Amino acid sequence: MTSSISRRVFVPFVLATTLTAGLFGAHTVTAQTPSASPAAASLPDGPLGDQIQWLLDTANAGAGAITVEEVEAHFDPAFFDVVPIDDVVAVLADLQSAGVTYEIEPNSVITTRDLPATNGRFILVGSDGSRTAVSVQIERDAGLIAGLLLELASDATPAASPAA
Repeated sequence: MTSSISRRVFVPFVLATTLTAGLFGAHTVTAQTPSASPAAASLPDGPLGDQIQWLLDTANAGAGAITVEEVEAHFDPAFFDVVPIDDVVAVLADLQSAGVTYEIEPNSVITTRDLPATNGRFILVGSDGSRTAVSVQIERDAGLIAGLLLELASDATPAASPAA
């Protein structure tokens, strides 16, 4: 994986091809009906909300702020059986060095109904107008990220149900 991928495709292409296997790959996920979170850009309570906030803070931290140790502290070790930790660090470093400020689009956070929620999806909006759909799964017991997928899309909208 190279960290010099163009700004237009670096997040979705790298993560869609590299991290897709890690999304739900190490854990079995039961089908659950997602529900829209009630407040605009309101994060879920518990570990899922904490990990989403960490991802947002990490993306906005500025170039060179991510370390292997920090990634290890936030990801379930089983994730690295599928996705090399260096790839995760490189993708997060690319987000940080893009020179873009990110925020979570109001009303875009959708979570599973289990409490505390273990799966979520939201839209990350960049100050450059980019829109990235982010899916996160956490390991229930440890509260660590067990699945992560970022997909750049001009019409990225998390849907409560699959498109027909």
